[in-house]
Amino acid sequence: MSLRRIPTLGTETAAALIGTVFSAMLLVLTAMNAGPLWRDETNTFNLAHMPSLRDLWNNLPFDSCPLLWLFVLRGCGMLGLTNHDIGIRILGLLVGLFFLASLWLCQHSIGGRAPTLSIALLGGLPAFIFIVGANRAYGLASCLLVLSFGTIWRILDSPTTSRILSAGFICLLFTQCLYYDVVFLGAMLAAGALVAIRRRHWKILWTMAGIGLVAGASLLIYLPTFHRLPEYLPFWRSPFFRAATIWNGLGDVLAARSSASNAAANSPQVWIWVGFLLAGIIVAVVMQRTGARQTSKGKVTSNSAAPERTDTALFCVASVVLGILGYFGYLLKLQFFMQPWYYVEILILCAISLDGILSAGWPEFRPWGLTRISFLALMMTLNAAPAWVEAHTRRSNVDVVAAFLSHNARAGDLIVMQDAWEGITFNRYYRGQAQWLTVPPIDSHDVHRIDLVMPEMNQPEAMTPVLHAITNTLASGNHVWVVGSIPMARWKDAPPGPTPLPPLPSEMPTRWWGGSYLIWWNQQVTTLLLDHAQEGETETIAAPGPVNHFENVSVARFTGYRPGTE
Repeated sequence: MSLRRIPTLGTETAAALIGTVFSAMLLVLTAMNAGPLWRDETNTFNLAHMPSLRDLWNNLPFDSCPLLWLFVLRGCGMLGLTNHDIGIRILGLLVGLFFLASLWLCQHSIGGRAPTLSIALLGGLPAFIFIVGANRAYGLASCLLVLSFGTIWRILDSPTTSRILSAGFICLLFTQCLYYDVVFLGAMLAAGALVAIRRRHWKILWTMAGIGLVAGASLLIYLPTFHRLPEYLPFWRSPFFRAATIWNGLGDVLAARSSASNAAANSPQVWIWVGFLLAGIIVAVVMQRTGARQTSKGKVTSNSAAPERTDTALFCVASVVLGILGYFGYLLKLQFFMQPWYYVEILILCAISLDGILSAGWPEFRPWGLTRISFLALMMTLNAAPAWVEAHTRRSNVDVVAAFLSHNARAGDLIVMQDAWEGITFNRYYRGQAQWLTVPPIDSHDVHRIDLVMPEMNQPEAMTPVLHAITNTLASGNHVWVVGSIPMARWKDAPPGPTPLPPLPSEMPTRWWGGSYLIWWNQQVTTLLLDHAQEGETETIAAPGPVNHFENVSVARFTGYRPGTE
């Protein structure tokens, strides 16, 4: 049998369908095993279900997304669909399945066979499985990015009124998912404008500009929110940020490991992505040169599909190059600690662009179809084991800890949460009678109230209420329960006695970064307990299955009081 007969159109489609079904199965398992909401998901849920829209609007700066996903959650809650964790997991599953369907719709829109490369690159990636179905705006934003890509190309293919209106509406929704989506939309519209300019279709050029103007103008309603953001940015910015931080974060998100693991992983995936991206850019550039040479020599007839494929490659390569430059410039400006969810959309844009370039490149070259199928099998094999673990990973164990403390901590005991953000999750699941406080002690535990934490950083004795509560609880013969993931150990070479008060942010080497104060405040708690508690032990609380490392807490119990001599 000839090699060029093996990967027929039906064979590649069938392979892509198998990969899609495998990815869908992973998403179903994730919805079944994800369990409780972790702090970021709880933050989004609480924000969406504020008592009034005015309250929602006033607290919008304490989340990272505009209104669209919050309104989806609020609407589903009004219908009784997301009032419990399982309902939210089902909603996330539907978003994930819709994303897989959108990949097929996008390939159909740009004239491809099947989203083979997209499924290969994304379908089994543990970070994708973790993020796309989470109770955050990233999943819906991913769906709308893919649909925006396809609908913008459909305007270039045939600018009918219905296509223009549908693309404009989808692009408008897209910008309402995440604030930085305007960067990706701008890249795709600019790529569409380049194709329109080459074709001398000036009406399409103005259509691209109009869609971008309307979508961008829709963000003007968030100007009050944007005005408040500079006040909070120093709290989140990494004092250790370097340009290489972005590359290291990319390597982490592409590493073949589940969110239950926080260990460094050496993975070939990052180089596979880089290699494919470079190959796609080279192919697209070669196609432009070849297409221009054929046109200048008059070799392309009006019925030839070559100009269409050349324009598809131009649209795809311009989208991905402009998207990478714009988004990485945005990350350099932001200087945050790089998290996996920051990379999801740029990876999706790369995947669908590569699918468009390499499907448009050599449609008659049958061995290339076999290569795509082989690559799909390779990537699914590489990611199968960690993807399977990810699909069985709980998003948090705070619900299990909260149930344990509800049963074991009695009235008069004190529970200390080592992080105010973990207190958001604890507040959702704890039903006991014991008093609980967070580090630092703040009054609200519904959303990430940075406005309450930052003033505490300007108060050297911010932890005094917590330290007094610990002393009083131990002295009265009750238990102090410490919940969190920060080790209960003294700083290396720290002198005996209580930890000194932290300096003001203006005197701190890391300035306003919240992590330094969180560590310092918890060291104050630790030294007090180690110096004055008569007994301390770590409780064993087993969770059913692996737990997401972003919120995997432990519990330590301290009893008795030993007066100090200092």
